[in-house]
Amino acid sequence: MVNVKMIGTGVYVPNNAVYNQDIDRHFEKLGLSAHNLMEHLGRKKRYFVSEGENTISMCKSAIHDCSKKNNIDLNSIEMIVVCSDTPEYLFPSNAMKLAGIYGEAMSNVKVAFDLNSNCTGMVQGMDVVNKYMRCSDINRALVVGCFCISPIALWSDTVVYATFADAAACVVLEKQDSEHKNGFMDVEIFVDASYHEYITYPKCGMSNVPLKSIQPNEKRLEWNPFPMDFIPQKWVDTIKKVLRRNDIDIQGVDYFVFSQLSDAYNLKTLELLGVSEKKYFFWGREYGYTGNTCPILCIDKMWDRYNQDGKIMIICTVGAGYSAIVQLYIF
Repeated sequence: MVNVKMIGTGVYVPNNAVYNQDIDRHFEKLGLSAHNLMEHLGRKKRYFVSEGENTISMCKSAIHDCSKKNNIDLNSIEMIVVCSDTPEYLFPSNAMKLAGIYGEAMSNVKVAFDLNSNCTGMVQGMDVVNKYMRCSDINRALVVGCFCISPIALWSDTVVYATFADAAACVVLEKQDSEHKNGFMDVEIFVDASYHEYITYPKCGMSNVPLKSIQPNEKRLEWNPFPMDFIPQKWVDTIKKVLRRNDIDIQGVDYFVFSQLSDAYNLKTLELLGVSEKKYFFWGREYGYTGNTCPILCIDKMWDRYNQDGKIMIICTVGAGYSAIVQLYIF
């Protein structure tokens, strides 16, 4: 039986730590406040890039962390997919750029492309690569994600600038033969595009970015707050659908990995499911909300606990527009 499994993860978090009190002082100067929102979402600290850092440099650091921790020879990598909604380049793709930068050290790459599905990016990227590997001769792949949000956020945005943060993550997928079915088991994706107008980057549209008449803030991210209280119930419905399809009882799931946007939404989801909070860990207090990278960041931090034969994990996140994705994985 052919399985596709995660064999290692890596992350990169910038050195520039920004605490809630720093954010409070920033918004006080503007006559604004994000304090209550930071408290509600469970924020204490986050990390912003320093001058000279970007999506490519952060992806390289995450790849290095992954290869070093897991003793991965980069020459064994045959496919690289970069998942990001803050790419450093459009031509060539960031995946192609990384393959080129590594040169001989990554000379066996056969497939390289970028994928953008916003904050569902790395989870959807793993699903795409899993399915690609199953019907091709690719045996080992890198899925790399990056969220470089602080340079494009409006300084007056009390949601994004206050609660989002920068990070990169990397996961190695490997095709394996086994007597038992495990690894990536199933996925369910839901799309409701009626929310497409609330979040836009760049606000002015790519066709207008080169124009001198466009003001700098019009080239940044626009976030119009909208109610998201429906997310826990949508996750619950989707999780139950995936588990029914695979004949798994909800109590049989060992760990839940959620978006790190809101601790309150995650806890509400567990409450609706009737699941113990002990099966869930929230890293958003330490790292802020790191977009598509946050599920892998959580898995990386808990890898030694999660990576036990037979452990069942649900990965669940949400993206702009909006979309929700639930992935079932068995170690």
